[in-house]
Amino acid sequence: MDSTSRILQHIEKTQFHNLPEAVVDNTKMFILDSIGVALAGCNAPGCREVVYLVKEWGGKPEATIMSYGGKAPAPWAAMANSMMMHALDFDDTLDESALHAHVSVLPAAIAAAESAGNVSGADLINAVALGVDMVCRLGLSTNRPLSWIRTATCGTFGAAVAAGKIMGLSRERLSHALGIVYSQTAGNAQCLIDGGLVKRMQPAFSAKSGVLSASLAQSGITGAKGFLEGQYGFFHLYESGDYDRERLLENLGKGYGVMGLSIKPYPSCRMTHASIDAALAGKKDYKIEAGSIEEVVVHVSKMAREMVGQPFTIRENPQVDAQFSIPYTVAAAFLRGDVRLEDFERDSIGDVSVLDLAKKVRVIEDPSLPARDMDRSRIIVQTRSGIYEKDTIKMKGSPGNPLSVEECIGKFLKCVSYGRHENLKEKAPAIIERILHLETIGNIKALTALLA
Repeated sequence: MDSTSRILQHIEKTQFHNLPEAVVDNTKMFILDSIGVALAGCNAPGCREVVYLVKEWGGKPEATIMSYGGKAPAPWAAMANSMMMHALDFDDTLDESALHAHVSVLPAAIAAAESAGNVSGADLINAVALGVDMVCRLGLSTNRPLSWIRTATCGTFGAAVAAGKIMGLSRERLSHALGIVYSQTAGNAQCLIDGGLVKRMQPAFSAKSGVLSASLAQSGITGAKGFLEGQYGFFHLYESGDYDRERLLENLGKGYGVMGLSIKPYPSCRMTHASIDAALAGKKDYKIEAGSIEEVVVHVSKMAREMVGQPFTIRENPQVDAQFSIPYTVAAAFLRGDVRLEDFERDSIGDVSVLDLAKKVRVIEDPSLPARDMDRSRIIVQTRSGIYEKDTIKMKGSPGNPLSVEECIGKFLKCVSYGRHENLKEKAPAIIERILHLETIGNIKALTALLA
């Protein structure tokens, strides 16, 4: 049996009761985290405009638009919710592959579940776990440097898996859904480099495409069969055939991708986090005062240097510029003792003190690190009183240095508060309770009714 057939067989036969307990618990925690960052991101630049456009288009009221309320056709609701989930760059990551896993999968699964009308919490968990596993397997099996944004390219397949599982597609129909979504697979690094708001929309396009493709397959539309390993399949066309089939299938049905994900403690690109950790540790351990800093040299991997290591410049989208900048986030860490949601608002980004310190931060490539490494960073700080060094070996929030359940709940509450919707603040305890016991809910609408 070829790789694609084995994966499809696994997805078809796996039900909630087949999932290991740890996978269920982790999936619920990541659902909580993902919904929290979506509620926080509702007012981020671009989100309101997209929501208003979706509402203006109208259509069948199938799925809830989080925070704003109202319903839209399932593909458009998935797109809007995904954009809010990704807008603050506070959503989970697969550090080894530099991608976000739930941001396409979860909005697609929730929208499909609401559209279907009678989907349980257990079925939602199962669909999300399988969709996320698909995203992670694809991401981990690729070897090439970042050029395609794998959050989006791999995310389309995961979103289609989750939506197709919710819709109860047969193995044949699911294969067609994945073949159809492959025709919509895209996502590039150029918008990241240029600071465009569309960067936060690429996973949203994937979420929308996942729901649309599953619906088309359910209606009888057929797709490419060799969508992964065919002559012009994903691995050959997008990754130049440079992939690891063993990693794609490794521990299939026993190991799940959600177990390797990180929950972010800071609302910025994950490639900035090792440097933030080092800066905060240096500030605490050596009592470094921002005013005494003369220079900061940050040593990171080739990928981190290229993607987030350029001198900090404010362009047309200051929030995106700050989210993807080691100089800015390290300066904020030294100045403010943390890196918070508020640090990515326009006034905070334009603060002269942080801009002046960011100019003193120089990022260089460490050739001893793997090209795609995100976990490690070394900071060398030159102050008026001496030179200090600090290393990060394992980023906070990663499986090797995880946030506690209490810290995850604390992050969710901060996110809801940041969203500035008083009625959602009041509902927050009920939302937390329902997600932590999601497998007991008979209909997912008992949760989605609280999110508007």
